[in-house]
Amino acid sequence: MFKRILAFSFFCSFIPFITVAADKGDNTELTASTAMKSHDKRLDRGDYLNIIASKERRLSGEPSNNALRWDVVQGELMTSNLDKVEKHLKPLLSDPQYANDALYTQGVVRYLQGDYAQAEALFQKGTRDLKNRIRLLYIYYQTGHYSKARELFDDEQLKSLSQNDMALLTLMNSFGSAQPYRPDWKSDKAVLPFISMNNLPVVSVSVNGQPVNVFIDTGADLFVIKSEMAKTLGLKSKASLTGTYAGGKTAETHYSRLQTLGLGDVTLYDVPVDIADFPESWAFTDEKTGNKIDIDGILSTGVFHQFLTTMDYPERQLVLMPRNKESQNNVAKSGGVNVPFILEGTHFMIVKGAVNGKKDMTFFLDSGLDDPDAAILLQKEALNYVGVKLQDGEHVIPDDDKGGLGGGGFAITRLPIDSISVGTLIQKDSTGLYGVLPEELYFTESGMILDGFISHQFLKHYKWTIDFDSMMMTFQ
Repeated sequence: MFKRILAFSFFCSFIPFITVAADKGDNTELTASTAMKSHDKRLDRGDYLNIIASKERRLSGEPSNNALRWDVVQGELMTSNLDKVEKHLKPLLSDPQYANDALYTQGVVRYLQGDYAQAEALFQKGTRDLKNRIRLLYIYYQTGHYSKARELFDDEQLKSLSQNDMALLTLMNSFGSAQPYRPDWKSDKAVLPFISMNNLPVVSVSVNGQPVNVFIDTGADLFVIKSEMAKTLGLKSKASLTGTYAGGKTAETHYSRLQTLGLGDVTLYDVPVDIADFPESWAFTDEKTGNKIDIDGILSTGVFHQFLTTMDYPERQLVLMPRNKESQNNVAKSGGVNVPFILEGTHFMIVKGAVNGKKDMTFFLDSGLDDPDAAILLQKEALNYVGVKLQDGEHVIPDDDKGGLGGGGFAITRLPIDSISVGTLIQKDSTGLYGVLPEELYFTESGMILDGFISHQFLKHYKWTIDFDSMMMTFQ
C-alpha cells in the first residue's frame, strides 16, 4: 500500500487512491481509475473544485441521493475539506449500501487529524478486510504499539500485503514486546546546536554511544543511517524495501534497530531506523571554515514525533521537549502564528497555503530540500492551477551522481514564483522546482491532492514548532 519517495535529500511515502475522470461535465464521476491515464489530461485543483461545486448543487436538490452524496464525500476528501467530509458522511453511516465505506472514510479522517484512538476504534468496528487491517498497522506504528500488529493479518492477507507494508510489519514484529522510542531525560528539554546550516542544518547525535553528524529532514520518516556506519555498528537488516526517489529513481533500503539514540539531554532506547547508501555527492561543509562535515545519518519526523519539537533556525538550534501540557504552555507564551496540519501516511505533515494568491492548496512541509534557491516543489497540475508556465523556466538535468538516493539524470525546471504563503506567513519572489516529484504523488494515499512540497528556503526564516498532540504548528 505504501511506497517511499525521496527527492534530493528527503523521504516521502505515497499512493494514489482517489482520482477523478477527465470529463469536466456535470455528470463527471469522482472515481478511482481514470485521472492517472495521461499526465497532460489530468485535471487540476480548479477543475475538481468546479466538479464538486456542481455536485453539491445537485445534492441540495436531491438530499436522499446517497450515491451522489458518496461521490461528493470523495471529492471533498480529495480537496482536503475534512469538515465537509464529516458532514456528508453522517447520513451514509446508516445506509447499509455505504455504511462500511463511510465508516472506513471516517477512520481515515481521524487518522489524518492525529486522533489515533478514535481511528483505531473505527477501523476495528469495520470489517476485517485488508484495507482496515493495513490502517490499523499504521496506527500502531504511529502510537508505538508495535506488539498489537502481530495478530492483525490472517495468512491470506499476509500474502496480499505490499512489499513495503510487509517490511514495516516485519520490523514492528522484530521488537517483540519492547516499546520503541523509550525516552530517558537528563533535564526538562534537549537543545542541539546546529553545527552548520549550509544549506541544511546539521547536528551531532550519538548512535549506540558513537557520535555522528546528521542533517535535519522532516521529509524522512524513520531515523536514517548511512550503510557504512550501520556496518560499523553491526546493525542487521530486519527487512528490505524498494524506495522511489527524486525523478522516479529507485533504490533499496533496509529496516533495522538502534539500541540507543542520544539527542543531547535525552536518550531514546530501541529506535527503528532506515539503512541507506548515501550518494558521494552529498557534501556538507562548515559555512564558516569551508571544512567538510562527514554526515552519517538523517534526523527525521519519526524521531520528532516523540517530542514537542522546535527547529529554531534563527538561533541555530533544535529543541526537543516532552509532549505534555507544560511544554505546550511554554510554547504558547512565546506567541507566533499557529497553523493547523494533518499527518498523512507515515510522516507527511500537510498544511494549507497558497501560491501566487491561489488559496487552499495543500503542501507537505519537508525541510530537506538541499537547494540554495528553491523554496517549493510543485506538480504540473499545481502550476496549471496558479497560472505558471513551464516554458518560462530554466531547464536543467542534474548529473547522474546527484539528486536523491536514486541518483540524478532527470529533467528539472526552475520557475519564478511571485509568492508562497502558509497561514498568514507569506514570502515573495521565490523560486520553485518542477520535475522532482513523481506524477503519482499528486494524490496522497488517502486520496487528497498534494500540490507540492515547501522546504528549507521557506522554513529557514522561522522558529518552527511542531505539536503532534494539538496538530498545530507555530511559527515565530
